[in-house]
Amino acid sequence: MAVAQAPGPVMPRHGGHWNVDGKPLVSQGPRGNIVINPDDARGLELQHASPACCGATPDGGMNQLCTCGTLVATLCSDCCLPYELHLSADHVRAVRP
Repeated sequence: MAVAQAPGPVMPRHGGHWNVDGKPLVSQGPRGNIVINPDDARGLELQHASPACCGATPDGGMNQLCTCGTLVATLCSDCCLPYELHLSADHVRAVRP
């Protein structure tokens, strides 16, 4: 985890994450990634996941497969980690319906 430049903690399932100086921590990841709640994503399939007791860990890299067959995101959903989905800025873009 890295110290946030902007205020606001990660969204963990159990408690908050703060450094020794009391600054909030946010999850590390490649610059430019979009971090969302996994429940807000639709149509992604878990391709592979590093072993965890009750969810996916980001240790193995991108693990969410788009319907087009491309790995596009990394799910972090284990009980002891932040609950979040990192969309790869290199693989995902916003479109208007």
